[in-house]
Amino acid sequence: MSNYPRRHRRRRHRQSPLTILFFLVLGLAALVIVVTVITRLFSPNSQPSPTPTPTPTATASPEPTASPDPSPSPTQSLPYDFSKPVPESSSVDKSYLDDAVFLGDSRTEGLVLYTGLSNATSYAKKGLMVDTVFTTLSVELNGQTMTVMEAMKHTQFSKVYLMFGINELGWAYPSIFIDKFTQIIEEIRAINPDAIIYVQEILPVSQKVSDTHSYISNEKIQEFNQLILDMTQEQEVYYLQVSQAFIEDDNFCLPDGASSDGIHLSPSYCQKWLDYLLCHTVNP
Repeated sequence: MSNYPRRHRRRRHRQSPLTILFFLVLGLAALVIVVTVITRLFSPNSQPSPTPTPTPTATASPEPTASPDPSPSPTQSLPYDFSKPVPESSSVDKSYLDDAVFLGDSRTEGLVLYTGLSNATSYAKKGLMVDTVFTTLSVELNGQTMTVMEAMKHTQFSKVYLMFGINELGWAYPSIFIDKFTQIIEEIRAINPDAIIYVQEILPVSQKVSDTHSYISNEKIQEFNQLILDMTQEQEVYYLQVSQAFIEDDNFCLPDGASSDGIHLSPSYCQKWLDYLLCHTVNP
């Protein structure tokens, strides 16, 4: 037996299969983490999200102020004010009256006669009143005698001029005068709903007639004219203040020389009357 010591051999330790598997999984997980980090760093969508801006606090809206009424456009016409007489306008040609009908008493007869209104139709008669237009056979038409309102049914027209009242001033109840006048307007509208209806005020008389006549006075005429104006406003027809054509100094009476009898107008004043009509028209 040798005295030399035995040479020791280093043993090779073998790893178990479970240990190898553990380190393999651990390494694979580390690799996945590294790849993920690198991908995020170099991805175009990897920019940091912007810091969100604070949402503004809602402030109370001011109370809406009432807007003014819109002004009418140039093509929009204002409603007609029937409480006032027809205002003055540019004078129209006499042919404007070609399709007009005049209804009234002897004063209207004088207007048609002295101004040569042969182009207009006239059913004016001496003594005609707001009730007798329905009852008195005073118009000769087509070989027949008929009332004024019956004649209107056989007449082509688009304008009507009315003047009544001088003969009715003696009536006990002015309301009956207005009722009958309203009935005339309603009948005309039934015949021609599109007709323009002008209602003329009762013309004044001379101061002498006003002071001496038994029932005709300028004060009474003015009272009736106010009733007529109220009626025209209610019925929405046009009121003509014809006396403005010839009264002087706001004195509601016929001036000297306007009439031979203080009631019926002379030819020159009938022309003033017609001139007034031609420059006081409407376009509804």
